[in-house]
Amino acid sequence: MYRVDLSPRNVDLLLLMTKDPRPMIPYLDELKERKMNTAFQISITPYGRDIEPGVPDKACVAEAFRTVSDIIGKEKTAWRYDPVILNEKFDVKYHQRKFDLLCRELAGYTERCIFSFVEIHEKLKGLSEGGILRSVSGEEADEIGKALSGIAEDNGMELDLCCSEHDLSGYGISSRGCIGKEQMKALNVPFEELQTPIRDRCMCVKNIDIGEYDTCYHDCIYCYANRNTDDARKQRNYNPNSKMLFGEVQGSDIIVELTKRKNSKITDF
Repeated sequence: MYRVDLSPRNVDLLLLMTKDPRPMIPYLDELKERKMNTAFQISITPYGRDIEPGVPDKACVAEAFRTVSDIIGKEKTAWRYDPVILNEKFDVKYHQRKFDLLCRELAGYTERCIFSFVEIHEKLKGLSEGGILRSVSGEEADEIGKALSGIAEDNGMELDLCCSEHDLSGYGISSRGCIGKEQMKALNVPFEELQTPIRDRCMCVKNIDIGEYDTCYHDCIYCYANRNTDDARKQRNYNPNSKMLFGEVQGSDIIVELTKRKNSKITDF
């Protein structure tokens, strides 16, 4: 088990990635008072319950997105249109129409939209064989890039592509890290280059990912992080009286302290 020091002095940026930011909104003022530098990446995608059974209504998430942006600033509130799924139902025209609608909902509340194409990992082979999920061809990626880039620009958003083999720079779309050095520079956050990417083509800076498999109840069919049944997941529920993400420390658990920074923040000197 790993203990992560989240004292403000030891944290350059607390970046929260979520499909539903509403539970965090009541605590944003407290985080400000504690001088915790906080940013969000909020996913809003164009799919229904057949793809994302447990995700809240998109209008509610969009409203929460605007609330978060008003509190912490649009420069710290990024939108994830992720992943892009292409099949008979979700074709390029579908994405073009839905992306336009969502852009208009979020215009003025963010400066950046990050997207990626669905990745067919081992868990998804059954869905892939059924035609629900599949890889995206180079021609399709170009069509998506061409369709989305102009809409994003018209709504004051920079469009970034994450971890993709496709080069869409011809449409003004950058391939850079979700937690990229450009964003860190813009937010005056010191950073280190990531020496060993956890995914192919990942361009994020060094960070500590705090999360745990089999703890999400959104049940998105494309997700790699949920592998167990509902019964198994009930054993991994969050306990508000515990300092752990779920459950309690057991007698056989070994607690490992993550190495703290050698120096204070740059801004402390």
